Amino acid sequence: MKELKTQSPPASKPNLASESAMPFRKANYRWLGIGSAILVLGYALLVQPSEYMPREQFSLALYVAPVLILTGIGLLVYAILRK
Repeated sequence: MKELKTQSPPASKPNLASESAMPFRKANYRWLGIGSAILVLGYALLVQPSEYMPREQFSLALYVAPVLILTGIGLLVYAILRK
């Protein structure tokens, strides 16, 4: 009987293109920008001094700002985890 010689596959070289590829795509950066802008807008509304603002505008900022901040954080997390 003949002995079958099994050859191991050649050692694969690391794919340099995949190592140097950008971690995010264009859409990810777009979502990061949108999330950052909404986050900054939410903090800007929250920082407004109450003594210079009418009461209606102050209450609007008090209720809208936290929603904008949480939305901005959610969009940033989505942009980072999106493939």
